[in-house]
Amino acid sequence: MDSANRAEEAVAIRRSIRAWPTWVGARSVLGFLPLASEVDLRPLLAEALQRGIRVSVPLVTADGIFQPCLLRSLDPRDLETDAMGIAVPRQREMVPAEQIDVALVPGVAFDAFGRRLGRGGGFYDRYLPSLRREAATLGVCFGCQRVPEVPAVTHDARVEWLASGTGVVAAQPISPI
Repeated sequence: MDSANRAEEAVAIRRSIRAWPTWVGARSVLGFLPLASEVDLRPLLAEALQRGIRVSVPLVTADGIFQPCLLRSLDPRDLETDAMGIAVPRQREMVPAEQIDVALVPGVAFDAFGRRLGRGGGFYDRYLPSLRREAATLGVCFGCQRVPEVPAVTHDARVEWLASGTGVVAAQPISPI
């Protein structure tokens, strides 16, 4: 995608998330600060911060543990780049998984069943099951990243919802047969 199309679709995706009732009622969210190929959620996260919502973003510790880290500001002076090239808060305050209401999950690809292709580290696959049952997981990607089928194994975590420029939809159940 060229940068103009990426920016236009990101605006539509953020609009869809804003209108999603689960987002509207959330008090604590796990977002992400985007890599160049990901949907830019920073305007959405900035609005959440202004509304008093507790916003966290992923931080992977030196020993490879994924933890939500409280995001106090999107000011570049308050952020640094980690070893994987991802922006993270300079000040570190971890947010327990049981406090997250909504987790916005990036991916290289998603299918209609909520299966996700990540970047190969397995961080979200290990983290998402630690969320409380009532927490919602929302896959966030561009339309060109939606594919008919993402290969998966038993330990791959699925998302329950999928965001697009036309709205947020529930992932389809996978038949047990």
